[in-house]
Amino acid sequence: MQKERVAEAFRNYVDNVLRASFHLTKSRTEAEDCTQEAFFRLLAQPDSMQDSHIKPWLLRTVINLSKNYLRSARHRRTVSVSEVEQLAVFTSLIPEEERAFGAVMKLPEIYRVPLYLHFVEGYSVAETADILKINVNTVNSRIRRARQKLAKQLDPPMILHRKDEIDYDSTETG
Repeated sequence: MQKERVAEAFRNYVDNVLRASFHLTKSRTEAEDCTQEAFFRLLAQPDSMQDSHIKPWLLRTVINLSKNYLRSARHRRTVSVSEVEQLAVFTSLIPEEERAFGAVMKLPEIYRVPLYLHFVEGYSVAETADILKINVNTVNSRIRRARQKLAKQLDPPMILHRKDEIDYDSTETG
């Protein structure tokens, strides 16, 4: 692929790709390494790749790279920094977002990744299934189970909406 197209893809999608990797690795350093490798691999792709396929391809690639890292001996030998310290380095969040983010990061990978792709990246359930190479019904089940687990962890419960909207389940009126 031409360097100009990769540079444009980097400007447009680096944050999305980095966040996807971070959700799996829980390490900013490893997420950056996986993100860099994904963009290097994009360079090797043919120029015929349609622009609309670049972001899903990058996400699928970084997810695979992140999973490979988690299976590696290097990962098993490292001691991770606490999630709170990683969170402080990665982004500044208000307390409610930090609480929700912490709860999401405690979910098992099979629930965390579909939840991330659907609610944060804004992919439809069908698109999420395509990216993860799993059945649409499986994605629906995993998202539903993730939401149920989060509802048990968060008090007061938070209602997840797409694109980072957070509402509080409140009985107050007015």
